[in-house]
Amino acid sequence: MLALAHDCACEGELAAILATDLAAGRLPDMTALRARFSPDPASLPEVVVRLAPLTSYDALLSGAVA
Repeated sequence: MLALAHDCACEGELAAILATDLAAGRLPDMTALRARFSPDPASLPEVVVRLAPLTSYDALLSGAVA
């Protein structure tokens, strides 16, 4: 639950739900909590990473040594 609260930035809301469950004598349902707080994969942005060619680093190193 700590990882869920941290990863999803839902500490306060999760604490309130847990307090309600415990006050009612219920154990927390991790499956339901994950479904409630985990992001919708369709709403996540697509990230494209373009790596610089290694020759760029060679040019930097040769310029720093000279």
